[in-house]
Amino acid sequence: MGLLDKIKSEVIGIWQIEKNRIIIKDVSLLAVATLVFHFLYWHTNMNDWIFGPFTQEIYDFFRHLAFDLSLIPCSAFIDRPFDIVDTEYHFYYLNDLGVKIYDYTMIVSTDCSAVKQLLQFLLIMVLARGMWWKKGVYFVVGSIIILFFNAVRIYLLTSFFVIHTEQFQFVHDWIARPMMYIVIFSLWLVWITYLANKKKKIAKVTQ
Repeated sequence: MGLLDKIKSEVIGIWQIEKNRIIIKDVSLLAVATLVFHFLYWHTNMNDWIFGPFTQEIYDFFRHLAFDLSLIPCSAFIDRPFDIVDTEYHFYYLNDLGVKIYDYTMIVSTDCSAVKQLLQFLLIMVLARGMWWKKGVYFVVGSIIILFFNAVRIYLLTSFFVIHTEQFQFVHDWIARPMMYIVIFSLWLVWITYLANKKKKIAKVTQ
């Protein structure tokens, strides 16, 4: 038996096991949802299709929500004083005359609103297996979790920004952004592992 025949035999053997087929289908749907979503998000007017004339209002709502949620830990744990302008943190120090000197500005922009992550999670749940009503409930719960972690991310970035300003962009792009993908992946993993399968009814045996 040649190498190709061995590989083919192994693949067939893996596919014949029902559990393996389910895992392959779940992972494939996750990959398709992720790729399709990012293509639509970056290369089409997807937001306008979904939200229509209310696109800006919806993004502004979630931007302010993200900022307000992050303000709670920022006010409690960041030692540097700051003023607030819209969704911006303006950090300052007092000079010898007691005058405010502004040196750093942290902006919570539209991209920080978590709308993109919510839409991605929505598409993943639409394509995932499971009962529709359960997926709807889980989407609501998962959205709250995503918004929570987004606020935590903004707080952590803001804390890091005022201390290590020069490294901020690297941390933002390569640590903070992947953090949200990890949250979404974890939600998907919990769904397919524990919640997607229908509970089998146990038949009662009467004597």
